[in-house]
Amino acid sequence: MSATMQQGIRRQVCEAQENWTRKCDASQKAAMPFVTLTYAQSIDGSLTAERGKPTLLSGPASMKMTHILRTVHDGIMVGVGTIIADNPSLNARLAEGKNPRPIVIDTNLRCPTDIKLFTLPTCENPILLCARGLQDPGEDLLETVVQVKAFLTKYNVSDAEILRRKQVIEKLGARVIECETTQGEDGCAHVHLRDAFRVLKEIGINSVMVEGGSAILTSCLQEAAQRPLINLVVVTIAPTFIGGLRAVDGLLSPSTSAEPTARIFPRLTQPRYHVLEEDLVIIGHLEH
Repeated sequence: MSATMQQGIRRQVCEAQENWTRKCDASQKAAMPFVTLTYAQSIDGSLTAERGKPTLLSGPASMKMTHILRTVHDGIMVGVGTIIADNPSLNARLAEGKNPRPIVIDTNLRCPTDIKLFTLPTCENPILLCARGLQDPGEDLLETVVQVKAFLTKYNVSDAEILRRKQVIEKLGARVIECETTQGEDGCAHVHLRDAFRVLKEIGINSVMVEGGSAILTSCLQEAAQRPLINLVVVTIAPTFIGGLRAVDGLLSPSTSAEPTARIFPRLTQPRYHVLEEDLVIIGHLEH
């Protein structure tokens, strides 16, 4: 029964991708890849028991389902926090099919050099998306120096340091791509997700499976609440109470009225529900 359900979920995702591709071909618009947001959470909405420490939530059947879905995406995206905490291999070892290309959102290139993505032969060469570097001052020296000081004060990282890290990581076989940044609520620079997806599309990544962690999931949904970004959502709910780090947090915009309604938040259309052993899997399109 689990195998039939797993293949049924895979079929739903493939059909969604095919329909989206046909729609893009008809309108000649495909500036962004097909994006599937997927993660596992506890019944109380927790991603893990404690920040920085992984908690296994998915059962064997839903874990295999996740790996099956990886095989039908060109890339699999996580944040650098997930890399540091979990050191995942981001492959599809539990399923038959191709491995996705690992994609890491790493604004300041904090990725350790001894992680599985750089050392395991079964891992595809990863893509790291970082902040765009500072330009050569040229003739506008005074203005650029001011900009440099502002950059160093605000983001606490130097252009030279980013360049050094980039060179080291590229020698390990990764591709480092610079993206536009945006200022987060924490006051720090973060890779602009919409620009990141646009860049991925330009280099031939036509479908991306976003798996977390919490900051990436939240940022994707915040962005999707403003303009279309996510095509499909697959959430696995384990029958466990954890009371830990929330999977998604802070979607309410500061400009929102004092009495928000459910209509302003991202919502699934025509969701489908599947039971895989003890886990509940919800799959649906994100309403735009």
